Amino acid sequence: MLALAAVFRINRNGSKLLIELCSMDPQESKFPSTHSNAPFDFRGRNVLITGAGRGIGQHLAQQFCRLGATVFVNDFHDSRATEVVDELQSFGFHPVAMPADITDVRQVQRLFGDIHNQCGGLDIFVNSAGFAQRVPLLEVTEEYWDQMQNVNLKGPFFCLQAAASQMMARGGGRIVLLGSIGGQSAQRNLAAYGAAKAGLSMLAKSAAVDLAPHGITVNVAAPGAVEGPWNDQFFSDPLYRARWEQTVPARRMATNEDVAAAVLFFASMGAGYITGQTLFVDGGKLAYLPSVPSTESDNVRSNGPTP
Repeated sequence: MLALAAVFRINRNGSKLLIELCSMDPQESKFPSTHSNAPFDFRGRNVLITGAGRGIGQHLAQQFCRLGATVFVNDFHDSRATEVVDELQSFGFHPVAMPADITDVRQVQRLFGDIHNQCGGLDIFVNSAGFAQRVPLLEVTEEYWDQMQNVNLKGPFFCLQAAASQMMARGGGRIVLLGSIGGQSAQRNLAAYGAAKAGLSMLAKSAAVDLAPHGITVNVAAPGAVEGPWNDQFFSDPLYRARWEQTVPARRMATNEDVAAAVLFFASMGAGYITGQTLFVDGGKLAYLPSVPSTESDNVRSNGPTP
C-alpha cells in the first residue's frame, strides 16, 4: 500500500508549508504517477480554492501545488491571495491569484470566466470560504442573518453551480465543501451560522444526486474547532479552550493538516464512488456524550471534570 512522507517548513506566522513529499512504497520510490495506485497525484488537474488567503484554504493551496495541480487562489482580500501566491512562487510553483467576493454572483461569474479562459475549466473545486460570529438568537438582525447565509451558503452554491458547468464539459470532477460540526449539532449564539452549514450538507446531497450522472462528486469535510488566529474569538480564553478539549476524545483541536487530509481524499481519483457525504473531522466530538464525574477518582480517570 502506498504511503506518503511529508516534510514541512514552519512559517513565521506559525503555519506549515509542505515542501517535500515522496513515496514510501519500497517498490516505488519515484513521485506517484497518475495510475490507480497513486490517487494523490494531481498533476494536470485545475483546482480552485476559495477562501485560500489564510488558514485551511491557504494550507490546501500549498498541498495541491506540491501534489502537481494548477492552483487558483481565491480570497475576498486581494492582498491575502497575492501573498499566498508570492510565497508559493518562491518555491517554484505557479499558482494564480483570483481575488473575488463569492457572495456577489456577478463576481463569481467573472471569476469562473477568467479561469475558463486561462486553463479551459476546472477539475476540482474546494470551497473553503466561510465566516462565523457569535450573536445571541434574540439579537440576530436581518443584516447579520444575510451575511451568514451569503458567505456560508449562497456563495458556495453559485460557485458550485459554475464549477459543475465547467466540469460537465470536461467529463467529470470533484467538488469539496468545507462544512462544520456546527451544521450537525447546535452551538450557543451561532444559530445563523449553524443553519447555513446545515444547508451546505444538504446542498452537497442534492448536488451529488444531480451531478453523479456527469461523473462529478460532491462531498463535505466538516471540521470541529481548528487551530488558528481566526478562532481567537472563540478560544482565546484558556479555560474555555480547556473545557472544550475535554469534550473531544482526541483531547485537542484540529489542525489544518487534519482537515486537508479529508479534502485531498475527497478530491482524489480514489474517491470516485463516494458522493453526497459529510465527513466530520472532529477528533470524535460528535460521537462522544460527555459524562459528569461522580467522584474524585472519576475525575482523575477522566483527566479532569467534563464541562
